Amino acid sequence: MKKIRRIRIICIILMAIILIVSSLFVLLPRRNDGSKGCAAVLFAHEDVMFPEMDYSQLFSQLDITSHFVIDDSITEEKMGEKIADVLSSSKIDSVILICEGDYAKSGFYLTSGDASISDLILISPEMDITDLGAIGTGEPEARVALFSEQNKTADTLYERLSGEDTKFTPGKRAGSQAPELFLSSDARRYYARRGDWSDPQIASLMTMNNPVMQTYLGNYVKNHVLEEEGVSRAPLLTWIMKTSSTVLAIIAFFLYAATLPANRRFAPVKKNSAEEDEEKTEIPSAPKEQERGRDGRIRGRSIADKYRSSLNHLLALEIFLGCVMSLPAMYFISKKQQSFQTVLLLWICISLLSSAFFLLPFIRRIRNRKVRSNRSMWGIHIAFTILLGSVIFMLTLFWKGAGFLKPDLMLLVALLLSVMTGVSVIMLQLCDNFFGRIQGTRQSVVDSIKFSAIRFVPMVIVFIFSLIINRGLCAYRIFVLTASLAGASYLRRVIKRGAFGEVLSVVLYSCLYWMMF
Repeated sequence: MKKIRRIRIICIILMAIILIVSSLFVLLPRRNDGSKGCAAVLFAHEDVMFPEMDYSQLFSQLDITSHFVIDDSITEEKMGEKIADVLSSSKIDSVILICEGDYAKSGFYLTSGDASISDLILISPEMDITDLGAIGTGEPEARVALFSEQNKTADTLYERLSGEDTKFTPGKRAGSQAPELFLSSDARRYYARRGDWSDPQIASLMTMNNPVMQTYLGNYVKNHVLEEEGVSRAPLLTWIMKTSSTVLAIIAFFLYAATLPANRRFAPVKKNSAEEDEEKTEIPSAPKEQERGRDGRIRGRSIADKYRSSLNHLLALEIFLGCVMSLPAMYFISKKQQSFQTVLLLWICISLLSSAFFLLPFIRRIRNRKVRSNRSMWGIHIAFTILLGSVIFMLTLFWKGAGFLKPDLMLLVALLLSVMTGVSVIMLQLCDNFFGRIQGTRQSVVDSIKFSAIRFVPMVIVFIFSLIINRGLCAYRIFVLTASLAGASYLRRVIKRGAFGEVLSVVLYSCLYWMMF
């Protein structure tokens, strides 16, 4: 028992250390006051899963103020207005313009007409080369750098900007996993390519989220833009921090779950020895007549039989609702809109909530439950729950950046859906525990394989649809979302097995659900 208590204390201390270190890493003042008179302005699409924390740390370590605009429909005029706002600061006299995807074309036009833009960095450019007009070796005058997966657009663009060949003249590599580097003779055109993803959206995602490409981007800014010597280690440190915190949090979670005693919350009432002896010696008799109610009518099916029948009807309802919810998700994917992920997360909440309301008549029948709980452990469980929620929040901040905390309608919707999902899981767990164990049906709405599989029906339909219409990035994001939901369900079941685990498991599942938005 002492060893178990020590393991619990060690887990709580480990979670506290992770929380403190990660908070200091994120919240400590960074060197981004713009003392060097340079600012970085980045424009990217929402579907590339922009790692805001990585780039924020990268530029802050270089003492460069950073501004990120993540939008799918920003125009060239709005981009110019954002650059003008940054230049209006008294400390900023030059801008490093970073454009992702098809924002490269607007980036060229803005750089050619604005002398305050000293450098243009293109990440996986996607554009028609014939629309560039006079763009070439002498235009724009600013330095231009390309970071991309190997594809025809990036190769042709660098050849036009530098006047040098990339097909028959190989670049330089520092290693087998390092990108291939090209540098023009006047050192004003730079090109780093790696991999060969044909899908432009997946290419952008891989380039922006790859720590190797982030390191080479930081080295370019440090060596060519700021004209300083050395290597930028900020991306590597950021990835080590993110990965180690996530791994240690998972280890602490499973260690703590392993110390939880068995959940006896709905333990059946024990019979005394006299009753047991009477049952053993009882002689089988003829079948009894069906019982009659107070009104003299023969009673119908038992409550357990009614519950089994209701589960079958609920199964059909869930299949129908899942197919209906897949329609708007497929529409958003066909229009290249990112709302499909919100629709799929909304489906999880609708599935659990509809199941809870469908079984509400049975939930009301749950009475006279024998509840047992170890009150001496409440303080430890509450402390671990608070630490776990705080660590999940910090990990979300690590992997998604501070953009998900913007006080907009989406944040309110995510919080509301998370609360509704938690309430639905609580109601369904009460129903499962009562009818599954006491009534002997052994069927579960929350944890059974068939109901869990039905909740993934819209994901499978939308995933196949994405592959059919050649939306590789959407298919990748659906796969990640499905794996995340499956992992959250597994962690919830692990915690639920322990004492006081039903409350802790619901809190954990709601937090992980909110993290997926």
